[in-house]
Amino acid sequence: MKKSEPVFPKGTDSPLLAAARRHLLQLWNDQHDARLVFHNFAQAAGVAAHVAEFLEQENLPEAAGEVALLSAWFHNVGYLYDAARPVEAGAIRAEFFLAEQGCAPDKIQQVRQCITAALAEGRPETPEACTLSDALRAYDWVDTFDARVPLLRLERELLSGHPVNDADWARYVDDQLRQCRFFTAFAKTNYEPVLALRLLERRSTFPAVQATDSPEPKKPKTGGSGRFDRLARRPLRSSIQTYFRANYGTHIRLSAIADNKAHIMISVNSILLSVAISLLTYQTLTNRNPLYVLPIIMFLVTSLASLIFAVLSSRPRVTNVVPVSGQAPNPVFFGNFVHLSLDQYEAATDAMLRDGRLLFGNMARDLYFLGQVLDKKYRLLTYSYTVFMMGFVATVGAFIGAYFLGE
Repeated sequence: MKKSEPVFPKGTDSPLLAAARRHLLQLWNDQHDARLVFHNFAQAAGVAAHVAEFLEQENLPEAAGEVALLSAWFHNVGYLYDAARPVEAGAIRAEFFLAEQGCAPDKIQQVRQCITAALAEGRPETPEACTLSDALRAYDWVDTFDARVPLLRLERELLSGHPVNDADWARYVDDQLRQCRFFTAFAKTNYEPVLALRLLERRSTFPAVQATDSPEPKKPKTGGSGRFDRLARRPLRSSIQTYFRANYGTHIRLSAIADNKAHIMISVNSILLSVAISLLTYQTLTNRNPLYVLPIIMFLVTSLASLIFAVLSSRPRVTNVVPVSGQAPNPVFFGNFVHLSLDQYEAATDAMLRDGRLLFGNMARDLYFLGQVLDKKYRLLTYSYTVFMMGFVATVGAFIGAYFLGE
């Protein structure tokens, strides 16, 4: 039941409805938001056309039909003002417009209740709300499903600024289709069978997503304490990928910074040690003032200590964690799998990639031990820089003292 454009039966376009349509067209033009690719004037027109068709089939009273049509035109205009609470915002805009048109308070209240009831969960109580609810679901989730549901996903991504995961989106669409309920006789007769066929088609197209709706069978523990179970029971989301990617990148950069600082200290201390040894063997300087030997020796000792700490910091260090009995080996870091044969390594990798809990656990443990290595690196670097600074200050002070004492 596809329609190329909205068609309004005769008798469903009163002066008030015509004024509402002109008013809403002006609002959508003035408050244009390029992100609203699903909830827009075209959707309001399509839903209103379906409401008009349902009214003709259900023989609703004229007053109730006008309320349903007014509600259809105003039901999504709230997205222009408050995308977080569009139903309330749309009802308020309808209330303002009808008040300006001099409508009776009873009609204004009926339109407001029709919008909120049709878009809320549960069964609408009034015939006009049932008609609007059926028209919304028929237009969005049956007639224009293939063309417009991708636009709903795009709109959500544009409004939130974040991509929507494929599996999450497939599950959301399936949930919406399963929650679709029709209340009028015409909709139940003409749209419920089409909706059932669409659900059947999606179940055959996305079997993996459907399988995730049932509880997972219990798996044997892999040495953990039940952590990461919730992550293992859902698809790998972009936020989880970002977390591990950012943390691994940060640890690698910090390790490179530590190695660079260690290389600086190694180079500086090597040069200064060579100079200090040359000064110590320079007979003219030491013969003229024997007190110069003390600061030179002091500088030699502190530079050598600083050099040793810097070398220890940059020395390669491999963390080798032996798995406990019954725990699968960790194939994330080479230090944990070099003792395995190729077949054992491939089996461990295959088991890890098939078990989300094991995958996340291994990556988290690898990050932890990377942090342990970084902690040792930076502590040794701190000792190296501290000894170098204190030795340099003490050496300069000793040289000054030897100079004045030797005079």
